[in-house]
Amino acid sequence: MKKDNLLKTLEDENTLLAHQIDKADRDEYFELSIKLKKQLYKNKLAMIEEIESQEQINSTISAKTLKKIIDSKPKVPRYETGISALDHHLKGGIEIGTFIQFAGESGAGKTTLVLEVLSNISRYSKVLFFNFEMGETRISHRLTRLFYDENQWSNFLINSKARKLHDILKEITNKAQSGIKFFAIDSKMKIEVPEEQDTFKAINIISAELAKISQQQEVIVFLINQMNESDIKDNRLAFKGSGDQLYDTDIALFYQLKKEKNVNPQMWKRKLICSKNRQDEVLFAIDLELNEQGKTVASGGQTFYQNTNGRYTAKPTETEYKMEATVI
Repeated sequence: MKKDNLLKTLEDENTLLAHQIDKADRDEYFELSIKLKKQLYKNKLAMIEEIESQEQINSTISAKTLKKIIDSKPKVPRYETGISALDHHLKGGIEIGTFIQFAGESGAGKTTLVLEVLSNISRYSKVLFFNFEMGETRISHRLTRLFYDENQWSNFLINSKARKLHDILKEITNKAQSGIKFFAIDSKMKIEVPEEQDTFKAINIISAELAKISQQQEVIVFLINQMNESDIKDNRLAFKGSGDQLYDTDIALFYQLKKEKNVNPQMWKRKLICSKNRQDEVLFAIDLELNEQGKTVASGGQTFYQNTNGRYTAKPTETEYKMEATVI
């Protein structure tokens, strides 16, 4: 059957099915009616797939046309994380449409850093945190230490129930349509994919779907991930489960913790390593530590450029950046 005729054939078949369903309902042949309705819905789904397929086939354009489209659009905004050292290396923040995976050993402080970023952004914009690792009391206590003003309590949204991937994607879509641009999930290991029993395949599905929704909804999705003990021991930067996770990721971050005996854990040095960066193609490694207030800062008192207000905020910026050579 030629594709050009497929939609017409399905339309004609659906018209016939509709008449058959009406007759079956009138004659009270309910089992037949249900069977016909199932076929009708299958045909409608096939029509949607065919329309999408034709759209993709007809979407080929020249590079010149693409450039005109991009030039006509507003500059892509970047959200400052409020962590000055990180914003410096990200050339002002994170672009919308970015999927970030953040991994490290247990206790390295991944959740702490992500909560700090979210709390910074919540001073000016709503954020959504999928909290699958902490109880309500613990997350509330953490936010109490992080928040500066009352407005953050309203802007910082928490979802601790939607653990199935389908529900997470639906919630991101709904909240994105209401204007929320920043999402974080803690953690990958708690996301459920009930339709896929193979753990390896489920992991790949998670990363692929989160990457896709980041682009489709033009939002920033931060996924907290884990590392295998063997990779940590060998100092190898890899996500637990591997597969296509790194391929799907726009920015890959790894957090290393230098444990020292007889030293307060809050004083332990940390290193944040970016092993992949589609945003600017610039890789980097940052030495970090916690200050007396428990905030993440660059080690050794290093300072980085600040925005025009003389301080870091989490407001989106619309600066256009030039690509730099890769450095580490």
